[in-house]
Amino acid sequence: MPGEALRRPPTIALIASLCMFAVGASMGGLLVRSQDALYAAARREVVKRPEVHGFAGAEVIDEARIAEIVEQSNNALRMLHVHGLGVGMLILTVSLVIVNLPIAERLKTILCVLMSLGALYPPGWLVLGWLIPTRGLAALRGPVEWGFFVPFGGAVIVAIWATLACYLVAAVRGRRLEQRS
Repeated sequence: MPGEALRRPPTIALIASLCMFAVGASMGGLLVRSQDALYAAARREVVKRPEVHGFAGAEVIDEARIAEIVEQSNNALRMLHVHGLGVGMLILTVSLVIVNLPIAERLKTILCVLMSLGALYPPGWLVLGWLIPTRGLAALRGPVEWGFFVPFGGAVIVAIWATLACYLVAAVRGRRLEQRS
């Protein structure tokens, strides 16, 4: 295998990875450029809905809680930035490893698809950042976790562990072959 070129990950993995890089980088730019406007918009929506957030009804009394909820929304957008870049890197690097393992092509395809599904995980942070001011975190936690984080984050975790297992099996088999020669 020395001297052989690396195989390219499948198109789905490259597109998923590049989309995540684009989303992560764009969100980072938006946060830098429009931080104050995003904060003000979220605060306006939070203040309009005291019943959603359990406020006492007086803005002076509720100010600390208002700031906390707005910060939850802001943090979710920051998580989109970080997870977009991070998941993009995971999809690219793990898919690159997968396609270069000595395993069946069908298994490579399955593992690369599982990795690529991870691109649907970070948008959960966008949903939280967008809707926390109007719906509240408590109402969103379950649907976002089970609609985005668990299935798509889980797909990435399964793919990474399966890739590690495939690599270890290949490494052990390779050592056995080397010892016999």
